[in-house]
Amino acid sequence: MLLFLDVISPIPEFCLIEDNKVVLKRKIITNSNENLSDNIVEVYLKIKEDMSLSSKLTKIAITIGPGSFTSLRVGAAFISALKISKNLPYYEISVEDFFNFELDSQQKEKTAFFLSSSKNQNFLIMSNNNIIEYFKVETSDIKIPEQIDKIYYNFQNINCNKEIFQIKFDFLEFILQNYKNFNFKKNGIIKPIYISNNKILN
Repeated sequence: MLLFLDVISPIPEFCLIEDNKVVLKRKIITNSNENLSDNIVEVYLKIKEDMSLSSKLTKIAITIGPGSFTSLRVGAAFISALKISKNLPYYEISVEDFFNFELDSQQKEKTAFFLSSSKNQNFLIMSNNNIIEYFKVETSDIKIPEQIDKIYYNFQNINCNKEIFQIKFDFLEFILQNYKNFNFKKNGIIKPIYISNNKILN
């Protein structure tokens, strides 16, 4: 059984997946005024009890950003502790996976992702000569490069300088479709993608 923690979305949640089917989804907070750090352990322990996770959990996965600095930090710390204490293989899911698994080289240059995270933080992600670029969006006047003709969004669509085809995507659906492509590992450090001044901070 796979435990998936989504800390990118405005309302973080746990999901349990078994035999490529979702067996549980549970929000960790109920609104944007609550703190992930206050609820994550309690919600996990309730899931552990309800689903007998001690004997069933075999893998874990987490979204690593970009997103809210606090949510990513709390999520990474929680999953790191879990993987070490249970000796579980893990996988870090990023928007770069969407580019690599879902888009060919030509589509990559014409596609952007608009991520909404907690605390009203938004991010635009694009590929430039096969290099993923991240931008924190801090204005309502968003200018999209001319070559972009499609935008995927996770929570709300984007208001920008031109009419553009927009598609809602879902991290959980992405996992179900691409699980076989994930390279789970046991060793390593979870490194969330923090964006400051449009640069990744490690």
